[in-house]
Amino acid sequence: MKSSTSTPSLKILAALLLSMGLVACSNPKGPASAGSVRATPDASQNTAADTDPGYVAEGAPQPPVRSPRKPLVAPSPIKFEDAITRAGDKLFEDALAELGSGKRAVVIDPLIDANTGAQTVSTVKMGQQLQALLKQRRYTNFTVKPLTRQSLAEQPLLLIGTLTPVNVERAIDTPPDAFRVWLTVIDLKTRRVVAKQIDRATVGSVNPEPLPYFRDSPSWHKDKTVMGYINSCQVNTQVGDLADPDYLSRLPAAAVINEAMLAYNDGKIGDANALYKEASGLADRGDLRVLNGLYLTSWQLGQRDAAQDAFSRLVASGLEARRLPMKLLFKPGTVSFNDLGDLPTQYQLWLATMAREAGKTPACMKIVGHTSRTGSASANERLSLRRAEAVSKLLEGRERSLRTRLSVGGVGSREALIGLGTDDQRDALDRRVEFRVVDCI
Repeated sequence: MKSSTSTPSLKILAALLLSMGLVACSNPKGPASAGSVRATPDASQNTAADTDPGYVAEGAPQPPVRSPRKPLVAPSPIKFEDAITRAGDKLFEDALAELGSGKRAVVIDPLIDANTGAQTVSTVKMGQQLQALLKQRRYTNFTVKPLTRQSLAEQPLLLIGTLTPVNVERAIDTPPDAFRVWLTVIDLKTRRVVAKQIDRATVGSVNPEPLPYFRDSPSWHKDKTVMGYINSCQVNTQVGDLADPDYLSRLPAAAVINEAMLAYNDGKIGDANALYKEASGLADRGDLRVLNGLYLTSWQLGQRDAAQDAFSRLVASGLEARRLPMKLLFKPGTVSFNDLGDLPTQYQLWLATMAREAGKTPACMKIVGHTSRTGSASANERLSLRRAEAVSKLLEGRERSLRTRLSVGGVGSREALIGLGTDDQRDALDRRVEFRVVDCI
């Protein structure tokens, strides 16, 4: 005989397990939990989908059952300013519909290029344009506040976004034919995504030149914290999902880092140095924004020992992560390093430090050369290999023990981070070598 209490008992048991944290609420898509985030494809390969099939809206913090939304489909590329207006208006309308009529503060965590982690001329314009949209009369519910530790303590809405060169047709080793825009709003009260939007801008209307801090840094900035930002912003989250916990936990550090970057870009190097030192106590131990900032400001203040110490920490962090994103950059079409300003002197310090730090470990490294997207594919393959070989010889000359632990390879322009083929400051990062820790054979 069936028990007359079986159904209620199951409900009570489920409720009890839920209250104890032993069962997690889920949806058909399986939203990211507080301790995990869906894996992100390598942004340099431009493989992230422009649509998110089965995009399901969920309320927060305990989402009710709702009808599935239509998939987010990126529309055809239009002029950059128009694309930001189109995406921003839809984003803020969705946020209002999700949150209701209550007054909320909005803080913008500076928008970035998802391939490099850098702020660029156009990502700054993106933020400025979205801020202007928020101040229009139809969005009177929202009040824009600066990214500070004080404003974060109020648990505001957080606006993040990425602007990334992509190939709409997913073509390999060809210049991008659009810039993809992702915009996301996170409610810091619930730590959940409340609105998302995707769009595309035409290539010619975007300026991807990095800001001075990112231009001058010895590495680019895709570490754990930046990847958490990207994971929270792009296709890896849906409305109702928790944002990346590592990213959210480092927001107080991000506020100080933002002040430091603004000071650096304004030429206030001493102020920036003090702020980076303050941020180092709040950020992840391997935060590349902090380590780059400490190196840059110490170098420009003439504090060579402090600069070398910061660079050593950069290298150690890269060896631990099994990838050193150092910016040893080359002149177009050559195996000669960039010689702007005092870069030749800095490069000598970098190479000596990398050789010394790599020599302290038993690890093996593969040096991979890259080129910009000009010239033929076969010529770029050869040039990229020559670049890797040139750097390998320089490192071996400084540390003899590396001679049996270094290998080389060249990938031409297949892994270009910018890909425009302009051969100027905008795509300088494409003319690089990369250091990857590999298993010794």
